[in-house]
Amino acid sequence: MNKTLLVRLVVTLILIVTNTAAFAGQRDVATDLTTLLRSARAITVNSNTINDPSAFNISNFVTETKRKYEKSAGKKFDESDVLLTQLMDAITYVIKNAKEGQYVGKWKTGAYANKFLPARFARLVGLRFEKLTNGKAIIRLTTSSQLLVNTENKADAWETDVIEQKFRNPSWPKNKMHDNYTNDGFRLMLPEYYTAGCLSCHGGEQGKAIHAEPVEGQLGAFGGAISVLLYDDD
Repeated sequence: MNKTLLVRLVVTLILIVTNTAAFAGQRDVATDLTTLLRSARAITVNSNTINDPSAFNISNFVTETKRKYEKSAGKKFDESDVLLTQLMDAITYVIKNAKEGQYVGKWKTGAYANKFLPARFARLVGLRFEKLTNGKAIIRLTTSSQLLVNTENKADAWETDVIEQKFRNPSWPKNKMHDNYTNDGFRLMLPEYYTAGCLSCHGGEQGKAIHAEPVEGQLGAFGGAISVLLYDDD
């Protein structure tokens, strides 16, 4: 093997190792973000605070969210992780505003007018998080066109392809995420499934009434996904 060819081979191997490490790092970041949002949303699935968000105890909410995150992630909450702490700040900001009545009158119509629903909480958190990151990172909920309730959460082309070709495919392993690099940056989606708490709104006739199409949610069925986009620096 001549020297030039050897140098090219070494450079190629270095690039492969570097890109693999970068991909793994982005996946870890995105996974941590989805885990934190899921942990916070699990607490908002509560009839008391859905009907009356002034019942929130901010300190207890933050403590319980971090506890759930650490249990799910299998590690301590890293206060030095910029994106993770920005998401926690966004979560706290929204809960504080909800407790103080800042969203009164925001949802004026429909069967769930003025309810502080977990999906509404997640959307507000996503908007605040995007602002805190100066648009460098996005986290949001989305779902298939049939299950859509809020058109502002409509899936984009990449998300739609993942949902329809992977998450709604019976052969797709439950709870398995999907990620890859796109022209925008690193993207990750994690499927979510209807729990008993979800079905109080999304099941039966209620679900048929609020979904884009008359679909009745079923326990354990695909309900939506958390989508993360980490934009490239350049």
